[in-house]
Amino acid sequence: MTRKFSAAAETELKDILDDFPNKKSALLMVLRLVEREFGMIDDGGMELAAATCEVSVAHVLGMVSFYTHFKRPFHGKHRFMVCATLMCSIGGPSGKCDQSLAVIHRRLGIAPGECTEDGLFSVEKVECLADCNRPPVIQKDNDHHVNITDALLEELIDSLLTREGRSKEHYAGQKGIAMNARIPSISVKQTVPGPQGIR
Repeated sequence: MTRKFSAAAETELKDILDDFPNKKSALLMVLRLVEREFGMIDDGGMELAAATCEVSVAHVLGMVSFYTHFKRPFHGKHRFMVCATLMCSIGGPSGKCDQSLAVIHRRLGIAPGECTEDGLFSVEKVECLADCNRPPVIQKDNDHHVNITDALLEELIDSLLTREGRSKEHYAGQKGIAMNARIPSISVKQTVPGPQGIR
C-alpha cells in the first residue's frame, strides 16, 4: 500500500529534515512521524520512510525490527510490553514480571507474543524499559508504568476494557492468537546512489 504524508505531516517533516545534517540521519524521527501519521509502521510506511530518507527499505526494516517500541500492524490496539530482563524478572516489593504476565493472561487470555482475537490487546516480553530500580516495569502503548502491582495492573486493564465497551469478563476462557510478526514482502528497489545516480 502506497503511503503519503498529509500536508500537516509534510510541514513537520520539513522541520525534522532541517534539524539533521542529512536525510539518512533523520530516519528514527521520520519513523516516529510515520507512526503518528498512520497509527503504525506497515510496509507502505517503511517504503515512505525509505524514500524520504533516501535509504533502502532493508535499512528501514533493520531499524524498525531492532527498535521494538515501534507499533506494527500485528500489534493489538492496546499493546502491553512487559520488561523481562533480570531486574524485572527478580522483581521488587511490587512483584515481578511473571506476576504481571499472569494477570494479563488471566484477564485477557493472551500470553507473550499473542493478541486477542479481536485485535484489541497484545502482550510481549521485551528487553529493558530503563527503570531497573523500579520493577516490574510495563509499557502500555506510550504509557510507562513502574512498580506496578497486580492491583494497579487490574485497574489499568479494567479501564481499558471499559473504554473499549467490553465487560470485565469478556476475555475469560478465550485463547490468544499468535501475532504475525512476519518479515514484510516489500518490493525491492535500489535507492542508493550508483553510477547513474539514484535509481
